[in-house]
Amino acid sequence: MNSINAEAGEKSRMRVLAIEDNQDFAQLFGHILEIMGCDLDIAADAQTGLEIAHKVVPHVIFCDIGLPGDMDGYDFARALRSDPGLQHIPLIAVSGYTAAEYKQKAIKAGFDRVFPKPVKFADINEALTTFSLGIRF
Repeated sequence: MNSINAEAGEKSRMRVLAIEDNQDFAQLFGHILEIMGCDLDIAADAQTGLEIAHKVVPHVIFCDIGLPGDMDGYDFARALRSDPGLQHIPLIAVSGYTAAEYKQKAIKAGFDRVFPKPVKFADINEALTTFSLGIRF
């Protein structure tokens, strides 16, 4: 039993949205989240991620910064934070952009945390555990 579902009494699983354009990384990240007991939705771009977020209202969102299309991860974060129905969702950047300036830019855009790629299992677990404490399943 993982720490997230242990506190929820195994009644429900945490709903996670991952926005990642690299198909191989998205698949690997998805497997990790499923192993951790999450229900998962994956989007390959920010616009699709926003559509999914409106539809399922996930408990947590992991989002890449460098995304294809008209919106990058920073734009996604700003759009999420300006939407009253979604602004409460914890948002975690998973990015290859690791310099301090990119981390500050991500936090300013609305991300709660920034994890470098490749993201560590321990970081994912810590974030899910931290952000699940206030969630009622």
